[in-house]
Amino acid sequence: KKMAAQLREMDCKGACSKETPLCTEAEIADKLLALPMWKLGEGGKVIVRTFTARNFQAGMDFIVKAGAVAEVEGHHPDLHLVQYRDVRVEIWTHAVGGVTIYDFVLAAKIDAVEADYSPKWLKEQPWHVPASPAAGLSHTA
Repeated sequence: KKMAAQLREMDCKGACSKETPLCTEAEIADKLLALPMWKLGEGGKVIVRTFTARNFQAGMDFIVKAGAVAEVEGHHPDLHLVQYRDVRVEIWTHAVGGVTIYDFVLAAKIDAVEADYSPKWLKEQPWHVPASPAAGLSHTA
């Protein structure tokens, strides 16, 4: 969580160019541990996040909010909505054709965007920890 917070504090503005260094395999693996909703895809040249939204409007709302974050950062992912509620976000640095630190910065910021997930889909996710109904309550003898 600490690394995710550090990534959210960075920005992408003006940082992506042909001179932007690609992440090493070790750097990618390290960053993906901090961002459990993301996976490496397409031959190691893109990071991908997928989820099923509650409904069509929830998927569209997420895409609009993620797009606004990307516009502020000046770093633009591919955003897809298929099967009416399945969302797919793909990020890579186009200028160098692979994954850079700025892709993880954007991914961390997109993770902060509220998403209205399908409850069934959410229960199946290993990174999801359901809120306990008794959270915050203490028992005394």
